[in-house]
Amino acid sequence: MELQLKNIGMIKEANVKINGLTVIAGENDTGKSTLGKALFFYLNQTDEKFSLLTKGLFKNQLSTKLPLENNENLMIAGDIQVIEDKSANYSSIFIETPLVWNFTDFFRDIAQIESQMRIELDYPYLMKDLNFKLHIKSALDGLDIKDKVTSLMGGEFKKDEMGRYYFDKQGQRIELVNTATGIKYFGIFQVLSQNNYLNENTVLILDEPEVHLHPKWQLEMAKIIVELVKNGVKIVVNSHSPYMIDALQRYSEEIEDKTNFYLAEDGYIIESENKLSRDKK
Repeated sequence: MELQLKNIGMIKEANVKINGLTVIAGENDTGKSTLGKALFFYLNQTDEKFSLLTKGLFKNQLSTKLPLENNENLMIAGDIQVIEDKSANYSSIFIETPLVWNFTDFFRDIAQIESQMRIELDYPYLMKDLNFKLHIKSALDGLDIKDKVTSLMGGEFKKDEMGRYYFDKQGQRIELVNTATGIKYFGIFQVLSQNNYLNENTVLILDEPEVHLHPKWQLEMAKIIVELVKNGVKIVVNSHSPYMIDALQRYSEEIEDKTNFYLAEDGYIIESENKLSRDKK
């Protein structure tokens, strides 16, 4: 798959391959998150959801949906173009923040209000979509990384009789509001794995996953990311952490043909040929 963007948010132009592990390095406010949202938008858009997605992701910046061109592999929506294998049936997951766990009750209440009053409320779309996948199991088969993640966390995320998640640390129940934010991030991976969302049809978009992780855990996260890619999951990582980027470079050496590194700078996202110097991170 190849994602092409022009004049969206901070991005003047970008041409990014997504065929395994895609890493985009850059400072804050250089368009990294915008690219991830554009990819999520393309993979999730339908006629019914177009206006909702443009409002929720781009504040209506994408105001026009153009028809499919003669080339059936090229879809244009505003300034987003994607060249892909139409035989693939990708689904995307955007992890923006592990604090999604703090809003599970909120999203449940929102869903009830929308259903009862037959209205559509404005809400953080990416977070609600992730919350859905954390609570509803997919019918597809998925990769099982639960043991690896729970061993790292020293516990596991469980549901109580009311369907609410908590962190079980060696038999001790810890409410998620009192659970460390870094553990919440790994908990997302555990539950997505249990719910069968991590598979060959998945495009997983991680927006600066290092923000809530100690450098040691950044390395562990990089290992998990590369392991998922080896098993067919396509992953896009936006990062400004030298620890995370160096670890992804090192651990992905054996899948170099499925790894692409880019640098976001001055409105452009350019290929770095897998070599990102520290002075540009």
